[in-house]
Amino acid sequence: METAGEQIQPTRGSGLHYGWVILMMGIMVVGGALGLARFGFGMILPTMQQDLGLSHEQTGFIASANMFGYFISALGAGLLASRFGPRVIIVIGLLWVGLTMAATGLANGMYSAALVRFLTGVGSAGANVAIMGLAAAWFTTRRRGMAMGFLVGGSGLGIAITGWTVPLINGIYLDAGWRYNWFLLGAIAVVIAVLAAFVLRNNPAEKKLAPIGETSDTFTAGGRVKESSATGIKDIISIKGVFPLAAMYFCFGFSYIITATYMVTFLVAELGCSQELAGQIWGISGMLGIGSGLVWGMLSDRLGRRSMLVTIFLIQAGCYLLLQARFTDGFLLWLPAILFGLTAWSIPGLAASCCGDLSDAKRAPAVLGFITFVFGLGQVLGPASAGYIKEFTGSFAWAFVLAAVVAVSGALFSSRLVIPSWRDGR
Repeated sequence: METAGEQIQPTRGSGLHYGWVILMMGIMVVGGALGLARFGFGMILPTMQQDLGLSHEQTGFIASANMFGYFISALGAGLLASRFGPRVIIVIGLLWVGLTMAATGLANGMYSAALVRFLTGVGSAGANVAIMGLAAAWFTTRRRGMAMGFLVGGSGLGIAITGWTVPLINGIYLDAGWRYNWFLLGAIAVVIAVLAAFVLRNNPAEKKLAPIGETSDTFTAGGRVKESSATGIKDIISIKGVFPLAAMYFCFGFSYIITATYMVTFLVAELGCSQELAGQIWGISGMLGIGSGLVWGMLSDRLGRRSMLVTIFLIQAGCYLLLQARFTDGFLLWLPAILFGLTAWSIPGLAASCCGDLSDAKRAPAVLGFITFVFGLGQVLGPASAGYIKEFTGSFAWAFVLAAVVAVSGALFSSRLVIPSWRDGR
């Protein structure tokens, strides 16, 4: 909020609004915190699993350790970002992510790998929750879906990078390529953290600007809508609409992470794809994800968050069932990854938009931290469940069926979201 004597500049006028710079930096932050740190694991997993002699149940435990770290950190990250400002949380989180990813390359067994992946999850939550909350402060409700759609494209960017670099480095370093991949990804995350420290600002007032898209709906008769100073957990969960949003986000966390973790392993081990072909398929999914969040976000600004979330969940359920069908060649081999890329990375952006819609810029990081805490529980349970199903049935096919059922549940919870009508794209 502005102080006495400060002049807040309107969003219209000549020159590039600094909010767009924030958004570009935010894409890189999400790319490092999630695209590399979380989704890079699925691409590196086959060679890492082979070298360390891990069972599918053990790899599920390692993946869940990462999600457990994210789970326990998310709520605290949101509250800390609301109290101390998101910028410092983002930088610390990304530095931690970079160091722990590099440490993953030194793992020599299940327990050491699980430990460092747990620590990576802690940093990922800090950076990702904080950047989503920060971005909410730079864009008003009617532009927030578009902005968050841009932001979550960072996950797709990270996936695209790993889809290209991981097979390349594995081909150069045949015996320890997966270790060098973790070292490289960790170094990239540290570089992003340094850039974020110089570029990010907590809110437009620090640049004497108004949020992008500010219109009459952000004002009362007496001026700007007053932001709440209360950011305690009791205050957050008392906000109407938070619980259906959290339930929806749990379903997403549980269902999508099964595919994000095991798609490459499924393609290689069960469908007979080469690692190069699996990398290309996974890379296409990531490339599509870069722009998909923007498209769904803009649609949600115009058509409403509820209807878009329901549509996305139903498309994802179809994606998971296509994987279960086990097509081995042609377009149908690529179609699940295409559908996944076109939808998966849009839900975090829409969820973050809903947090801003339901609260205000001050409390948005804390609300996002709460629902991400619940989302993280889904991410913990998803990979572990898939690993057990694989060990029991000998295939990941039934794990994808489970993911489809949970995705349909997510559509049902999405239809029950309570969002003020003037903020629901209308």
